[in-house]
Amino acid sequence: MAEEINKDATNEGLTDQEKNWELFSVLGMRWSETRKLSDEDKEFLLEKVEAVKQQMRAQAFMQGQG
Repeated sequence: MAEEINKDATNEGLTDQEKNWELFSVLGMRWSETRKLSDEDKEFLLEKVEAVKQQMRAQAFMQGQG
């Protein structure tokens, strides 16, 4: 799981399938919906994926501290 959290969803080297997986696994979108997104919407949502993953990292860090 840590590898998935540490992967940068906004990395331009990701394939469309990898980007769709980020949207599917982190935001809980349906796979079919991820394929219908415009490039602009997909990039916006991938930024949101990174925000969610940042919160997940911080939460994991805090749990490790306690």
